[in-house]
Amino acid sequence: MLDSIARLCIWTATAIAFARSAWVVLGFLRTLLRGRSILATKWGWVEFLVLPEPFVLAAVTYSLVAREPSAANLPALREATAVAAGVLAVGGVALTFWAGLSLPSVGSGHYVLEGQPIVDRGAYGWLRHPFYLAAFMIWLGLAAAYLSLLALVVLALYVVPMYLLYIREEEQLMIERYGDAYRQYQRRVGGLLPHRR
Repeated sequence: MLDSIARLCIWTATAIAFARSAWVVLGFLRTLLRGRSILATKWGWVEFLVLPEPFVLAAVTYSLVAREPSAANLPALREATAVAAGVLAVGGVALTFWAGLSLPSVGSGHYVLEGQPIVDRGAYGWLRHPFYLAAFMIWLGLAAAYLSLLALVVLALYVVPMYLLYIREEEQLMIERYGDAYRQYQRRVGGLLPHRR
């Protein structure tokens, strides 16, 4: 029974990793189609560093699936990490949906739409960057699902540092656009870990 639950969790983490790749690419297309409704945007080397991330996620996921033996029974440690992987991946998807419902105009990239206020409700009332935390959870879920050093190294050396730089650039754009109102929001709401003041 636990073996089949573990396999379901591995499959779930895998499907979510592929789905996140597609979601981010569609988000970039949505941003490109916005055109004139974008009031402020930012494109520099950090933003271009982020562009390959969904493709890297898809490639890493595919390589793990291709090497995964399908018939072997899962040992106890593997079952535990598989269940943890499923929980992380589903948590990442739940956070992504909550953030998307909290900010329906979201796309990928740094931009401010005409007339867009600071969103401080829903997921954004708890975290300033729920989508990025969700990305970390999904990557970590993938690494746990396959006990993959490759996924963990890519997460640690590319995904986390790249998104930390990306967050810094995004917050600079928000401060340029909203000034002290955004600084107050930063003081009130945590970035990647919840805290409310």
